[in-house]
Parts: sequence; structure tokens; C-alpha cells
Amino acid sequence: MNKLVTTLAGLAIAATSVAAELAPPTRSLDGSEITYEYTSGRSYNVKFEPAGVSYRYLTGSKPDKWWGPFPYQAFEVRKNEYFASWFEAGYGDYVTLLINFDNRLLYGSAILEGEEVHFHGAHIIDARRPR
Repeated sequence: MNKLVTTLAGLAIAATSVAAELAPPTRSLDGSEITYEYTSGRSYNVKFEPAGVSYRYLTGSKPDKWWGPFPYQAFEVRKNEYFASWFEAGYGDYVTLLINFDNRLLYGSAILEGEEVHFHGAHIIDARRPR
């Protein structure tokens, strides 16, 4: 019985220590702008501002049109690595990005128009961050 109690106590401590490492929400992406190209060939320019996230679909039919701003949420999961998401009300698009400014890689997952699934990696071509 002592082994069971010790194991359960150890699991509770491990769960508490994992929860203590979760990053709080951040707005430190505000003022950032990135341009990236997915392995699928799609490319985007995204900017994060206090009003929300906006983007241009550079390889789409209207590459100069900015979409947004849409309210976004983000975590800094590691130094210079962010997990961000937003929902585009009216369009049905839900987007999540894992952005690593150090290695200039981005991973995107999205449900587009409530139907199409997007799940690709991308190379960050250009990134501007506030100082």
C-alpha cells in the first residue's frame, strides 16, 4: 500500500510541477511582422498589433489585401518561440501558429472555412520584432 501512496503522491507532484511551467498568455508579439512560405507553396505576411492579427495571403488572388485584424491569443513557450491562435469570425477560419524566431521555422494548423484542414511547416523569410 505504501508504494501505491508514494506513486500517487509522486504523480501529483509531477503534475503540479508541469502545471507550474505553463507559460502565461503574452502580448509580446505586438509590433511583430513576419513573412513565411509553407511547404505547400502558400506564403503569408502576418502582423501582430494591439488591435489583433492581420495578414496578407501573398500567393492568393488578392496579395495586397490585408485581412483582419482578428483578436489573437499567444504564449511564449520558450524564449523566442510562440504559440499563437485566432478565429476569423464570419469566415469560419481557425488558425494556430508555432513560431520560432531563432531557427526561422513556423508550423501552422488551420481549419479553413470550417471544412479544409491545413497542416504544414514553413520557413520564415523575413521577421521584424519590436526592440
